[in-house]
Amino acid sequence: MSAPDENRAPEPTPAPPREPVLEELPGDRLRVRVAGQEFVVGASCPHRKGRLVHGYVNPRTLRISCPLHHSAFDLATGCPAGGPTEDPLPVYRAGVWPGYYRAEEVWLPASEQLLDWGEEFHELMLGDDLRMAAFKSAVTEAVRPGDTVLDLGTGTGILALWALEAGAAKVYGIDLNEKVLDAAVERLDAAGFADRFEPLLGLSFDLELPERVDIVVSEIMGNLADNENFSAILDDARERFLRPGGLMLPRVVDSFLVPVAAEEAHAQLTGEGPRDAGGPEAFAALLAARGAKDPCALYYDVILPVAGHLASPRLVRRYEPERPEAAPTSYDVPLVYTVQRDGVLTGFKGYFAARLSETVSLDISGDDIAGRTTSDSWKHCYLPIERPVRVRRGDRIAMTLARAAGRDGSPFGQTYTWKGRVLSGTRVVAEFDHSTGTVETAPSD
Repeated sequence: MSAPDENRAPEPTPAPPREPVLEELPGDRLRVRVAGQEFVVGASCPHRKGRLVHGYVNPRTLRISCPLHHSAFDLATGCPAGGPTEDPLPVYRAGVWPGYYRAEEVWLPASEQLLDWGEEFHELMLGDDLRMAAFKSAVTEAVRPGDTVLDLGTGTGILALWALEAGAAKVYGIDLNEKVLDAAVERLDAAGFADRFEPLLGLSFDLELPERVDIVVSEIMGNLADNENFSAILDDARERFLRPGGLMLPRVVDSFLVPVAAEEAHAQLTGEGPRDAGGPEAFAALLAARGAKDPCALYYDVILPVAGHLASPRLVRRYEPERPEAAPTSYDVPLVYTVQRDGVLTGFKGYFAARLSETVSLDISGDDIAGRTTSDSWKHCYLPIERPVRVRRGDRIAMTLARAAGRDGSPFGQTYTWKGRVLSGTRVVAEFDHSTGTVETAPSD
């Protein structure tokens, strides 16, 4: 691994917003962004339930005051700091914003934990500026007054809310998580749309709608596009729920793969493990439970800088959910890259770029964390290789990315395989072969 350049100028620190930003969240929570930091606290004062979204935030002391009787609380600890109350304010999360993560910092794949997503991850998605801005613009553009809409994977109901604000006559919201779906009902009820939102608990494959809808909206892509099985889910929704001539949002999704030099990410993966894995021992136990022989039998969520690209990205798959001739959910795609600069190949970066509606696109390939061009919740998909390979300009990387659907009978499961070789001229200098599938173990004696 190369030594850090001590003469390199430090990355610029994002300027904090001039005024505090307060936003109410589901579950009676309040997000406060102030002085470059973010706090998630209780939304109501424990004294007389005053709504703190209307309170005063002191950016110097990092305290919030209730507008009713002026009880004050420390945002970091929730401790009362003045006023009539002696009860603390609940604190759910505190940290630096933006920048709770950094480039090449390895995280466990969120898409592999889909069924365990709770309020914290949904809060992360709601705070993902890239994701939220694109989907709000797309939903507002696509939904017309009087439309009937299906929000597939509604979560806490934010897409449903935007559809109703755009004039939808009815929105059906499907989600697997009862607690999260309750938060959607609460959000839509508070916004005055209770009579126009119908929640449906369960897996979309198992549900029926009382009518065909004019538009299906969803944000169920993974960072490699299909690592939440979105293609099969949207194909089924188009066939059973969408009226003839109806719209699907997103309209087109392209997935890409590019070889990268990410030595810091590779060192973390083979050392301390992903940030959220609980340490090396817990990470080893997680891999063992999956039947994985090493850390390279899994993909990860990592922001991988464009400066680490070793070649030009290649298109892996194109998905067009409105087309009846859907792309197969299992595939085997050969890709060939010509290395454009000297470096150390440590794996591959995967990402998607989507056309959500007629004029709105979403591209998660960005790497400027401070400039908010990255996706906090998706990040990039990192497919590591076990042994890094030093490559030179003009070398070739010939690899195949394969996907087999339906791992372990899960509606969201799949197995990815990435294997290939590195060639210098006609000479093979390295080979790699990795898969997220479980490893067969020999029976014990």
